Amino acid sequence: MRGNNSIRRGRVVGALLAGALVVAACSEPEDESADTGPVTTTVETDPPPTVLSDTAPSATDVADTEAGTDPPATDPPATDPPVESDGSIVSAYAGESWYLGEVPASATAADDSLEPILLGMINNEDTPLGSFPEVRAAAQAAATWVNTELGGVDGRPVEIIPCISSFDVEQSQQCALELQQAGVVAFVGGVDVTSNGSYPVIEQNGLAVVGGIPANLVEQRSPNAFFFSGGGAGGAAAFMAHAVENGAERVLLAYGEFESFEVAAREYAAVVGESLGLEVELVPFSLFATDYLPILTKAQEVDADAVIVLAADAACVPLMQTAVDLQLDATMYLFGSCAAEAVIDAAGDDVVGAIFNSEGPVTEGDIEGEIFDEVVNRYATEPANAAGTVGFRGFMNLYAILLELGGDNISSEGIIEIARNSVDEPSFWGHPYTCDGQQVPGLPALCAPQQILFGFPAAGEEPIEISGWIATDELFAVALG
Repeated sequence: MRGNNSIRRGRVVGALLAGALVVAACSEPEDESADTGPVTTTVETDPPPTVLSDTAPSATDVADTEAGTDPPATDPPATDPPVESDGSIVSAYAGESWYLGEVPASATAADDSLEPILLGMINNEDTPLGSFPEVRAAAQAAATWVNTELGGVDGRPVEIIPCISSFDVEQSQQCALELQQAGVVAFVGGVDVTSNGSYPVIEQNGLAVVGGIPANLVEQRSPNAFFFSGGGAGGAAAFMAHAVENGAERVLLAYGEFESFEVAAREYAAVVGESLGLEVELVPFSLFATDYLPILTKAQEVDADAVIVLAADAACVPLMQTAVDLQLDATMYLFGSCAAEAVIDAAGDDVVGAIFNSEGPVTEGDIEGEIFDEVVNRYATEPANAAGTVGFRGFMNLYAILLELGGDNISSEGIIEIARNSVDEPSFWGHPYTCDGQQVPGLPALCAPQQILFGFPAAGEEPIEISGWIATDELFAVALG
């Protein structure tokens, strides 16, 4: 039986990169020489096994439990009558198309006697400044599923070794050093806001970071990082394109005073807007602001048809409420992080009319979205939704690269070569990606800047897509070429 799609839970928050970006600004000084305090990095050198653990049942266990009998000794027929489920997730989707071709007919476990393929993950957790355990939890659930039902990589299990950094440059650097010494062949991207500590280590050792949330410019500019995202630049450019299509002539573009936001606004979104014939009014504001009335009052003063705000999650509800109180006659565009369930619930009716961005499909009926829900429900040992969609996608796309290399040929160099040469490569639950370094000029790590926009027809209702994929790569090529 397939699990229920939870739209808010699994679809909307694929664009949570904005939240991570702002948390970085609120907590991390750009001066790497600043005293960052004692290092308390926690590396899980013996993480929960991702093959057949106590908390993650094997395919055989699932079959015995759900079917009440031993699984078939041989593969069921691939023709009519339909394949009988062996209790696994893959058997529920047997033969259906997904990013790897067709879903297998039955589960195959990895061989836990073979040497595991080690992957690292640096993730920000255990801090009130911003904690994203769901990114790690979703990636680990995906790894457990791969080892339990997809046979690992030619039988070799895949193991993620996480390292927790609490918004500290030295912690981030220490994580990278310890994971490199542990023998990881690549990193599954997490949320590493203080990545100006980790990335020099990663690049010097020829390792790749695949997926994750690009929190700052050192990541977006790295030749060793491959994000299935457009960062802040991609989201804001898509807003500009939609505003033009809907008759806007003047746009107010407000951004928090943090380097990655300022670059996204001034060097990308504003340039795209002007190339489309818009008049763009740039308004910087403090990331610590709590009053957004001056921003929206300015929008009224300049008679803006649209307002695009690059802001933190904490700003989302006040922005929507203030716009309604002012009876703002302009379309409000906010990052997808503002569509997280808790934010939408707090905003109530004020959410109606606002437009958000996503880097994955939003509506029901997408098989990979359904698989995400099924996998985290069965294999995650802790909450894995929200920004977990990004961790899941990153791991699954890295898994595809490992499959292409083959179990006997796994290497850091091979992973980077395949990623760099990818062109319109199918992405798990996202737009096909191309990592030629040209999708967003000057930000070579952004491989899939395309966006989908969505909104809420009424408070308490599920979101609806209001655009197809917006080709922001083409917008950048025209505006910046």
